[in-house]
Amino acid sequence: MGFLLYSLSVTAKKIFSHGILICLFATACAAAAHGETNFAFRARLLDVHPARQVAADAAPVAADETAVGFAWRIMPISKDPVLVHAARDLGEYLRKWRIENGECKIAEGLIEISVDKSLKELQAKIDVGENKIRITGATPREAYQGCIRLEDEMNARGRPAVKRGVRTYTRLFSPRMTHSGYEVETFPDEYLDQIAHSGMDAILVFIEDPPDVTRNGKIDMNALVARAAERGIDVWAYASFHEKAGKMHPLDPGARECYSETYGSIVKNAPGLKGLICVGESCAFPSRDPGMEGFWWQEGWERFPKLNGFWPVSDWAEWLDLVKSVTREHNKDFEVVFWTYNWFKKPAELRLPLLEKIPTDLTLLVTWVRGDPPVRRGNADFFVSDYSISATGPSAVFRSEADVAVRRGIPVMTMCNTGGRTWDCGVAPYVPTPGRWKARFDALKAAQGTWGVKALMESHHYGFQPNFISELAKVAFTAEATDADVDARLESIAVRDFGRAAAPAALAVWKDWDDAFAWHSADSDDFWGPLRVGPVYPLVMPDERLPPPLHPNLENDGTSKGTGWKFVKPTFSRPKEVLDGEIDTCEREIASLEKGVLRLEAAMPLVPADRRDVARRILGVGKFHLAAVRTLANVKRFYRAGLAKDEKTMLSIIDDEERNVRETIPVVEFDSALGWEPTMGYLADRENLEWKLRQLAEIRARLCRSSEWRTKKGK
Repeated sequence: MGFLLYSLSVTAKKIFSHGILICLFATACAAAAHGETNFAFRARLLDVHPARQVAADAAPVAADETAVGFAWRIMPISKDPVLVHAARDLGEYLRKWRIENGECKIAEGLIEISVDKSLKELQAKIDVGENKIRITGATPREAYQGCIRLEDEMNARGRPAVKRGVRTYTRLFSPRMTHSGYEVETFPDEYLDQIAHSGMDAILVFIEDPPDVTRNGKIDMNALVARAAERGIDVWAYASFHEKAGKMHPLDPGARECYSETYGSIVKNAPGLKGLICVGESCAFPSRDPGMEGFWWQEGWERFPKLNGFWPVSDWAEWLDLVKSVTREHNKDFEVVFWTYNWFKKPAELRLPLLEKIPTDLTLLVTWVRGDPPVRRGNADFFVSDYSISATGPSAVFRSEADVAVRRGIPVMTMCNTGGRTWDCGVAPYVPTPGRWKARFDALKAAQGTWGVKALMESHHYGFQPNFISELAKVAFTAEATDADVDARLESIAVRDFGRAAAPAALAVWKDWDDAFAWHSADSDDFWGPLRVGPVYPLVMPDERLPPPLHPNLENDGTSKGTGWKFVKPTFSRPKEVLDGEIDTCEREIASLEKGVLRLEAAMPLVPADRRDVARRILGVGKFHLAAVRTLANVKRFYRAGLAKDEKTMLSIIDDEERNVRETIPVVEFDSALGWEPTMGYLADRENLEWKLRQLAEIRARLCRSSEWRTKKGK
């Protein structure tokens, strides 16, 4: 008949294919009350549709609502793979509802899924009748997104029922990109579904050796492209092969052959790739520009004195022309994205002339918050050195570069972290500050009007894990949504995850944590120090190098010199004159984080039993951020006391930090997503935190021996 019918029954093949997933999730659930083993969080990432029960506080089905029961059929109107997958996904979702008391025993109905080319770009429409729901999209991808929006409506309703009538959902941004938060360059089918359910439509894969060797070894790029495409997701490559990239200037003899073997081979191997992200530090080449100064930033690369990874030199334009040519030879529609991340500190008179010269048939990627002068808060200066939600944005650097791009007709993309994760705490899965995120969402929507921003990079290599911030982003990034809709969604999340009685407390807690981040440091010494790895960061004497971590992990797979602390500076230091002010701001942040933690702990008895694990994980994220900032404060206090040779104070700080670490251990044991980051691995799990306790004991013993020696000598 030219179309496929899908019932809500599950075939034996479907049951078998998900058997391992079901066992994994059952194991994770059984362990939740007693703590999780490492990586248990991945079972949650693979459970796209958790089993749901009609909420006890959900209102009965109203006269103007349609309830969907087990007898309903789901029918994609064509054999398009995305529509077929959308039907399968929606069937899986509806099967997971546990409907009790016969409340949804209704007549047979039909859900029809199709494409309607008359709809606007990025638009889906849901038309709910008494016994039929019609879901359409401008493309198969948008039809799938329409199915997901129907699921969202039912989740918010607390039962498989939706209001009758017609509504549209138009996505404001595309692509919305993320790296993997499951494991570097690893995208199981169910995790791809999670990404699609978040509203994202693109994934990023680092290429460390062209054409197909990633940070996780050689992978079948064509198979990944096909699996992602079935879910309406594009695959982008991220160029990161420093040694090969740094060999040749684009105008050197033989350059085309060299660039064809590197950049071109990526597309030749997998012509279905959507595009390539190119950033200075990963694509540096030997510049001929006389304005180029100094060698590249990385230790061990002094033999390449003219690599331009951190300089906006003019010959990036020739480089882009060649990269475009060798990649589009294999895919005429291949997109090249040029990211200006690495020269944000350079003055406009060095940055902007390059943008006047680069070709216009590419996309310019500009970091959302980076490069503004320090802001004075309290007695400390606040400077955003990297990805942070401590500033709303956009920065002056973004505005200046986007202005040039718009004038020249170059599309603008931005790195904005709206998957919810930042470097504010490198080993926490997200930052639970919805008010601050909402302000950023609003600023990004305004940027669409001012600069035409339509594309977002929502996470960098630390990847994405579904969280309530990403849920808010999906609502905020919908053309039909108002501020009131975003606020209502946050309130419904509070009710869903904490129950109606505890929801007001949850909303107040999130406001406490919003307030805390007014005092959050994004300075480089902190971001490449205690905030990168959290409470595992050791206390050391001033100017001493950090001791090697329990499991050393060198940056760039050991090609650079280092202590084994990946992405962490080997020493911690701050100017003596700023310490008092910075410690004061840490204490203000701690006070607000503690206020929220105590408020939520007091509300936990009000949380229904079936939601307590979810509520505890949200509480745990707040506790982990609190522990990280306590460590930051203690590192600075210890450094200050060390400069003053105040051993008594140093011993007291060690005691305080020991309490902080011990209090963190049960938090990370309950939620295995805490203390982990894809490229660094586990750094603040129980094993590593116990190593930190041993390190504190060693530094305490050193101080005690020193103190005894001084006493014996009469000093």
